[in-house]
Amino acid sequence: MSTLENTLQIEIKLEKEKTNQALLKDHVEKYSELTQSMSKILNSFEQRLGKLEHTILPVYNITKNLQKQQQNLDSTLQCMEQVLSHYDASQDVCNLIHQGPSEGNIGSFLDGLNKLKKAKDYFLNNNPQSVELENVTSLFNNGCETLNNHFKSLLKKHNAPLKPVDLLDMIYIEEDSSNEDCPSIKQVPPSAREELNVMAQWLDNNLRREYVQIFGDERSEVIMRSLQNLKDHQKSGSWGNEPLRTRHGYGRAEAGGKKTTSARLQQIFERKANKMFMKASQTLGQSAGLAMRKNSSFGDILAAEEYGNDNDQELEKYLVLLLGLQKLLVWERQLLNDIVPPSRHNEVFSRLSQPSIEMVVKDAEQITSKVMRSIGRKEWSAALGIFSALKHVQILQPDIDRICDSTQKQQLSGVLNRLQQTASKALEQFIESVRNDAGGGGMVSMTSSTISYGGGSSVPRDATVYELTSNTIWFLEQLQEHCDTIGGLLQTEAIYTNDLDRIASQKALTMEQKNKALLGIYVRKVLAELNYTIATKSEQYSDTATKQLFKLNNTHYILKSLQRSSLIEIVALTEHDCERRYQKMIQDLKKAYLGSWSKMLSFIHPLDDMPRPINGKVKDKERATIKDRFFNFNKELDEAVKIQRAISVPDVLLREGIKRDNTEHIVPKYNAFFEGYSDVQFSKNIDKYVKYRPSDVTTMLNSFFDDTV
Repeated sequence: MSTLENTLQIEIKLEKEKTNQALLKDHVEKYSELTQSMSKILNSFEQRLGKLEHTILPVYNITKNLQKQQQNLDSTLQCMEQVLSHYDASQDVCNLIHQGPSEGNIGSFLDGLNKLKKAKDYFLNNNPQSVELENVTSLFNNGCETLNNHFKSLLKKHNAPLKPVDLLDMIYIEEDSSNEDCPSIKQVPPSAREELNVMAQWLDNNLRREYVQIFGDERSEVIMRSLQNLKDHQKSGSWGNEPLRTRHGYGRAEAGGKKTTSARLQQIFERKANKMFMKASQTLGQSAGLAMRKNSSFGDILAAEEYGNDNDQELEKYLVLLLGLQKLLVWERQLLNDIVPPSRHNEVFSRLSQPSIEMVVKDAEQITSKVMRSIGRKEWSAALGIFSALKHVQILQPDIDRICDSTQKQQLSGVLNRLQQTASKALEQFIESVRNDAGGGGMVSMTSSTISYGGGSSVPRDATVYELTSNTIWFLEQLQEHCDTIGGLLQTEAIYTNDLDRIASQKALTMEQKNKALLGIYVRKVLAELNYTIATKSEQYSDTATKQLFKLNNTHYILKSLQRSSLIEIVALTEHDCERRYQKMIQDLKKAYLGSWSKMLSFIHPLDDMPRPINGKVKDKERATIKDRFFNFNKELDEAVKIQRAISVPDVLLREGIKRDNTEHIVPKYNAFFEGYSDVQFSKNIDKYVKYRPSDVTTMLNSFFDDTV
């Protein structure tokens, strides 16, 4: 039964498959018919498309050629128009060029010049022999010349020099003024700056560089006239006492604004020095471990500087002039940026700054020459003025370096070099002056209180402190304020650097200590010459006591001055036992002075070779000896009192010490002699020989160094 069912199912499936097969065959036949039909349609379309292409392509080619011909025709017409415009250029712009540009409407004039430039280039390349080339070239050159003249006239219109008071106010009031505060910028308004810039750009692009000379010369004249006006103002009676104006309120003086020029300069250079210090601190950092002081050589020291003589005032005025130049050059650099193409900046700036830089360099030479003449006359305050000026110029140098190129830096370095040479020469001549001091021609003036030998050299009659000594110490004390400046000068000389290397090999020195050590080496050399001169001068006194007192006065004064002014600490960096050495010199001189009593004391001491009184009597031959001893002692003592009462020992402690030493050295010996022989009958007139009791000798010795007694 199951087999029959399976067979039946198979037959049913077979019938279905046959039906499906017949259906599939029918579909295939239909698809084949459709394919053939589509193929015929596509073949027919291809044939028709081929016929269309064959028909259209010639038309397309003809059209393309026609379009190309049209383009060529248009280009030819355009070229013809351009060529014709070149031929018409002279006529078209002739009136414009002859009329010249007008302020505020420079564009149309430049358009005319551009048209002539194009015409000139065309004829130059295509028809260099044509008359048209000559015409457009001539007209173009005339136009460029007219443009240069307009450039110059527009500059001149705004080229008024700065008034001295305005320049001084800008120097004194604000060091870091913005561009808007720049007087040169204010002088030339934005519209004029823009027009000048357009003209400069056009001229530069067209290789017409006359504007470089025009701009440089015109602005150079502004700088020179501004500086000359400042110099003339400095010569006026109002110089140095002008009221300051507020930065944003010109014409209104500040309350309490009257300050001396020195005070204003001090403020300016203090600000600059503080900026240098801050910049150096930031550069070095806290980790550098350098002991830098804010006022080292530049800050608070300025407050102690006073300008008292003509040379100092000249230097002060010159510093203001140099500040004015620096300020003017900053302003000119800003104006230059707004007008002149960057590629011409250095060339133009060099031209406009050259005359003014030459002027300040020449002025520096004149001033330093005048200072050198003053130094030649032993006016040493002039040298101190040079040190101050040198210090201030060194502060100003970074500002100058920022605005100048290498050429201007080299020129302006002449100012610094001149000051350095003068300062170095002053130091050298001071040593020479101490070494070769000859009274009237040296640092000591001839007065009634001096004595002269040989017609030239003079020493004080009262053997007090020599004027050379006090002047030398005064000068050395002032040098402390310029320690860093002098250190910078001396470190270029081998004689000082060799000593410095020796000191530095023993202990590490900071820069500040090196400068102090260099100054200490210089002070030591001056003191050595001074000590020698004092010893030489002492020989002009006729008696030994006065010679020793003269040397003692001066040596004691030197030591006390060194201690009082802290110079001893500076010298100690180079000679650690300097103070002890001077103290020993003083002790030796005191001993030498006491030795001057040897002749007088030889008459009363020792008593070993004196006659021996018996019952108050001596032999006739021995009486004469006692007479001679009393007489000679009295004579020497009277002479010593006469001389030394007129001698001055200014220092109280030294004076009283010498008196005490004299009493202790002489009175005990005289007391022994007096007690041994004052009661001896060696003369009928004892009072003639025994004139002084020991108490009288003490009183006489105490009257020394006081000519009022």
